[in-house]
Amino acid sequence: MLAEALQFAATLALSPRTRPSVISDSVGLWARAGRCRKAWTLHEENCKAAVNHAIDGVQHRGTAVILGSGLLRDVPIERLFSMFREVVLIDICHLASVRAWAKLRRYSNLTFRTADLSGYDKLLQQTRISLATGEEDLGVKLDPLGFLRRIDDLSLVVSANILSQIAVGAAARLQRPDGHARIMPDDTLRLLVAAHLDSLAALPCKTCLLTDVSFRREDRTGNVTETVDLLHGVEPPEGDSSWDWPVAPFGEESADIQRIHHCIATEDVAVPLG
Repeated sequence: MLAEALQFAATLALSPRTRPSVISDSVGLWARAGRCRKAWTLHEENCKAAVNHAIDGVQHRGTAVILGSGLLRDVPIERLFSMFREVVLIDICHLASVRAWAKLRRYSNLTFRTADLSGYDKLLQQTRISLATGEEDLGVKLDPLGFLRRIDDLSLVVSANILSQIAVGAAARLQRPDGHARIMPDDTLRLLVAAHLDSLAALPCKTCLLTDVSFRREDRTGNVTETVDLLHGVEPPEGDSSWDWPVAPFGEESADIQRIHHCIATEDVAVPLG
C-alpha cells in the first residue's frame, strides 16, 4: 500500500490537470500487474509479438504512436525507440514510475502526451448541438484520432489494449450526477468503440490493434458463470492472432472465480469498418 500511495502522490504532482480518479485507476492497474505478473506474461508476450510483426511491415520508420501506452508492458518499447525517428506515447495518465524509467534511459526521440482518446467529449458536444438545432444528423463523423494526421511523418500507430477501456471509462462518466446520461445516445458505448476502430482504420499509415473483446468468469471446475461483450456489439476486425488473458486469476478478485479476457491482435487495420 505504501508503494501505491507514493506512486499516486508522485504522479499527481507531475500531472496536476489529471483527475485523481484517473490516477487512482492507473495506480491500481500498476499494482495488479505486479501481483499478476506470472499470469499476464503470455498476454504481454503475444502483444509484443504482434507489434513486432507490424514493425517489420513498415518500410519508412518516421514517427510511431502508441495509444494507451500505460505501463509500457505490452509493447516492445526498446525496439520502437531504436527503429523509429520519433516515438509518441499517448494516454490519459502516465505514471511517475514510467516517466522516471524513460528519463533514466535519456531517450531523445520520446514524447509523452496526455489525452483522453475516447471521443466522449466530442460526442457530447455533437449531441448538445443536435438537441439545440433539432438536427439528428449533423453530417459530421466522429473521428477521435483525427488529430494524429497532424503528426509529421506518421508511420505506425498502435492501439494498445485501450479499446475496451474506452467503453469502461464512458460508462463511468455516464453514471456521474452531471446529467450526461439524460442526453447522450442510448448506444453511446457502441458509438465510441466503433468510432475508435473507424478512426484507426482511416489513418494514413500502418495501424496495429491490440484489444480484449470479451471476458468470462469461471469457477475452479471450469464452469462459466458470466460472459460479457466488451465491445458492446461492435464487430472488431479479423485478428491475426488470439489468446486468453487471465486478468484476474483465482485469488485476485475471488478465491474460487477467475476472470479471463479473450484478446485479438490485428497487425494492420487497413480496411475502414462499418
